[in-house]
Amino acid sequence: MGIPPPKVFVSYSHDSELHKNWVLELATRLMANGVDVILDQWDLNLGSNLPHFMETGLVGANRVIAVCTKTYVGKANASLGGVGYEKMILTAQLMQNVLSERIIPVIRDNDGRPPVPTFLDGKVYVDFRDDRAYESKYEELIREIHDQRIKPRPALGKVTVHGDHLN
Repeated sequence: MGIPPPKVFVSYSHDSELHKNWVLELATRLMANGVDVILDQWDLNLGSNLPHFMETGLVGANRVIAVCTKTYVGKANASLGGVGYEKMILTAQLMQNVLSERIIPVIRDNDGRPPVPTFLDGKVYVDFRDDRAYESKYEELIREIHDQRIKPRPALGKVTVHGDHLN
């Protein structure tokens, strides 16, 4: 049957239609590249239970992409709205395993310092603020999701001795 595709939940704030479209395009491209994306724009209907969607999506995903705009960071730090609710769920999971690499912060439209909410401070992130670097940042993200390192660790060689020196 094969290995199931990675399942990724996208957490983001609805800053503007332009930003929602950027997130939609990113999610669509991830789907085209073998990532099963959970996205409110696809998976919620009118009348849907939003808290249930967030809980089941976050718990059922292998990874979470947190799109950290200035608005997202503000809402997460203040525990406001859907972002605040998702932060509560993710923080509880982080408390169970502080070293978890499950959440991937993606920085977008954000000049803040730090560019991530407090609960993600110290996490390595992908910086999508410069549109000219989009392709290289996308490659970094998709490789991470599929667990394919851009620079894989080389195999440890054997010690060989020739004369008085090591090779």
